Amino acid sequence: MSFSESLQLHQKDAGPPLFDAKVVMPSAANIARAAECLLAGQLIGLPTETVYGLAARGDDGAAVDRIFVAKKRPRNNPLILHVADFTDAFALFDSDSSAELRRRAERLGVFWPGPLTLVGSRHPSILDEVTAGNDTVAVRVPNHPVALALLRRLAEIAGRVIPLAAPSANVSNYVSPTTAAHVIEGLGDEVALILDGGPCNVGVESTIVWLPDDSSPVRVLRAGVISPEQISIALGEEVELVISTAKPNDTVTAPGQFAKHYSPRTTLYLLENSNDQSPLTANSRVLRIVFGPVGPESNADVWSFNLDGRLETAATELYATLRRADQAGYDAIEIVGCANTGIGVAIMDRLRRAAIT
Repeated sequence: MSFSESLQLHQKDAGPPLFDAKVVMPSAANIARAAECLLAGQLIGLPTETVYGLAARGDDGAAVDRIFVAKKRPRNNPLILHVADFTDAFALFDSDSSAELRRRAERLGVFWPGPLTLVGSRHPSILDEVTAGNDTVAVRVPNHPVALALLRRLAEIAGRVIPLAAPSANVSNYVSPTTAAHVIEGLGDEVALILDGGPCNVGVESTIVWLPDDSSPVRVLRAGVISPEQISIALGEEVELVISTAKPNDTVTAPGQFAKHYSPRTTLYLLENSNDQSPLTANSRVLRIVFGPVGPESNADVWSFNLDGRLETAATELYATLRRADQAGYDAIEIVGCANTGIGVAIMDRLRRAAIT
């Protein structure tokens, strides 16, 4: 598939264009312009298949620092580096990494480009600002034609590979962005430009997998569309799913580990079943969001993440729905959880971190 064909596929549901000077279509000229902005140390909004990223060159400490300032992101929360292929990705790991790490990485490379992040021992050149001082680095190859085209153009102009640090393009702890409009809403003043690649077609952040240097078990540190079962099958061994609920001052080895995250400003209650209710007064205006079809008895205060019943649709629509709900003026949002299987594991992980505790 050509670049233009792939881009059209990603943009087929993009809707009307945004009339903001910073939002640009990803033409060759605008991709080159974005690369020049990055080389100058500026931040840009970058589409990926998961969510939109706030991208900076990952080899420039001052540029990386701008990410933390713009997002109000805690310095103990490491960033993911994005590159264009497996060879570039593996070069970011310690060159003395064990054969075991490389063997496992090569097996999991079948998911690249794609929504998978690997964490392993870092190469000495990797900045402390990127890793939050940890001795590991998180790396992925995004599966979006715009992101890949930009990474390759950046390397062409610079004459060498430059990884991009690119966490979600939103203020820290708020709902992640899945359209260019979301980036403008939250961080429009912080970016030089935003490449509009249409709505993200996965909709939740990448699966994060930690690869030890020895034969210790592989750990899934963050659930995503690529399930622990798929990771286990690719590796030919059992893996551990680790659900971290770190406190703000804790040390973490990868993004998505803090107990409170992905949160709308409106209070969100996560309910066990449809008969439960949140502890609100009778006069409260409450929006309920469910998974699957909405019954004929429902009213305007009941929405669905996925009228078609598919959890893949719910993942794609998750953050956009939460953002719309946040802007609708309700006193609270109630969400009835989905099945905790497949991509439902990732959806429920995000909702638990977004909900009131």
